[in-house]
Amino acid sequence: MRNSNQLSNDPQTEKEIRSFFDDFIQAYPKDDLHRYLDLFQQDENLIMFGTGQKWIGWENYKDAPAEERKRFDNISLSYDWLKINSQGNIGWIAAKVVVIVHYEVREIKIPARLTGVVKKINGNWKIVQGHISVSDKARSN
Repeated sequence: MRNSNQLSNDPQTEKEIRSFFDDFIQAYPKDDLHRYLDLFQQDENLIMFGTGQKWIGWENYKDAPAEERKRFDNISLSYDWLKINSQGNIGWIAAKVVVIVHYEVREIKIPARLTGVVKKINGNWKIVQGHISVSDKARSN
């Protein structure tokens, strides 16, 4: 008999979440903010943290990516390490990412850590909680 407290990590769920995360990386707030924002649960239960920032609920978060986009000529993400765990319709992600910022004529690469919780809602994975942060050393550059 299977212990219901064990992680499932079934290959299909991991594949779906990995694909969802790749979509997130590709969409991270580029010109199509609608595509990016569609990846999030859009209700009062959404919780997002950035370095020194916190948003509780969709209404508080929905304008944040556009504001971030205004600050830089271009901003994107890449990753070199990703761990996915899941149980049922809930998954959680941990990743080492690089935030790539184009500001004026400079490209700045900032190492960061990203964690998130995703939930399968009506057949689609959605971010319900997320946190991205950079080290104090990276912020001082």
